Amino acid sequence: MHEVYEKTSLTPKRVASFGGYIDWITQPSVFKHYPDFLFSYTFGEKEQLQMLELSRCITSSEIIGAKPYNKLNTPSAGNLHPIELYVQIRSVKGIISGIYHVDVGTNRFVLIQEIQEDGIETAVGVFHKFEGMIFVLSCVPYRSEWKYGERAVRYCYLDAGHQIAAIEAAAAINNQETTIMSDFDVAALNALMGFKGEEFTCAVIAIGEKTQKSVKSLSKSLIHVAPTDYSDSKGFVPNVIAEEDVLKSKVYPILATKEAVLQRRSARKFEDLPMAQDDFEHLMHMFSRSAYPLTCYCVVLRDDVKEAGVYVNGKMIKSGVFTEMLIGLLIDQHFIKNAQMVTVITAKHFSSDKLMLAGAFAHKLYLEAELRGLGFTGIGAFYDEKMQEFLQMKDYILYVCAVGK
Repeated sequence: MHEVYEKTSLTPKRVASFGGYIDWITQPSVFKHYPDFLFSYTFGEKEQLQMLELSRCITSSEIIGAKPYNKLNTPSAGNLHPIELYVQIRSVKGIISGIYHVDVGTNRFVLIQEIQEDGIETAVGVFHKFEGMIFVLSCVPYRSEWKYGERAVRYCYLDAGHQIAAIEAAAAINNQETTIMSDFDVAALNALMGFKGEEFTCAVIAIGEKTQKSVKSLSKSLIHVAPTDYSDSKGFVPNVIAEEDVLKSKVYPILATKEAVLQRRSARKFEDLPMAQDDFEHLMHMFSRSAYPLTCYCVVLRDDVKEAGVYVNGKMIKSGVFTEMLIGLLIDQHFIKNAQMVTVITAKHFSSDKLMLAGAFAHKLYLEAELRGLGFTGIGAFYDEKMQEFLQMKDYILYVCAVGK
């Protein structure tokens, strides 16, 4: 995907060409809705589904410009939410076995199709009944492309990484283990899910256990429902996503509480105060040791806890206070001015897998920061080549994060 990285990189000239008025009235619909006549469970109705609610839910809502502005427990570039979530549930007491859509916009789990001897198991590389839950994450590229154009390729996968980590966090809170599934025909699964080229599977996660009972394939695809009210895609973003593979890497262990999951917010203002020494050292350790196969370049902005400068793997590679330089490299994100540190997440390879892994790692940091009473935010917009020059390296830059009081 080197060509995609180059094509979606930001330069001052490209950023200037993107400037202009955005007519939010033309924004495509953010959430997908299946017909009201389908059976559904509402959020809070079934205790057995609480883990699902923690995986994807609205945590605050307001009206802006006569339109609802919903914030989820998963961050999203521009609050555009190009991710949809589906789950097959089998053999969960008190719940009809079937394939559900998590309709976060109406707080419902909508039963798309009931299952008995059949299911999606064979489509995701499992040839026996799987008792528990199989999550299917899909990407709706036009929701992000509408605002961000070709750069939306990156944001879609970063958002998917956040959603993956949200599922991991919900599972960890409920003492459940997850399995990443990737050995299957992605195009065939997209067809079976009824996506028809408008959304694309980007990850499959299973919680439960495989049995020895045989299972049949679904006799036909699920009903098709458009994920947006209209689409005017230029083609590049969905074409790239259609050709990419699903998540293959195991994501990072998540430390979280229900309160942290529901209270997580992106920080857009930091206090002009230093971090506690133990918080600082904990995060530095995470940046140095916990991100493999990603590499985190940590830019310490303040001299009050540790000497300001650029660190990688715990060692300083450049000394100095680089706050103003970073504000420029992050396309005038002045809110980082009082942050304690900025970390730049990089990889030797640029792929959907590494982008999702970066989003998942950032989500882990979000929750860790929340537990410690710190502010944290992910930043997807930066001058790619200029950031590489600043860090004196040629690795692919995937994501940037800021943390502070």
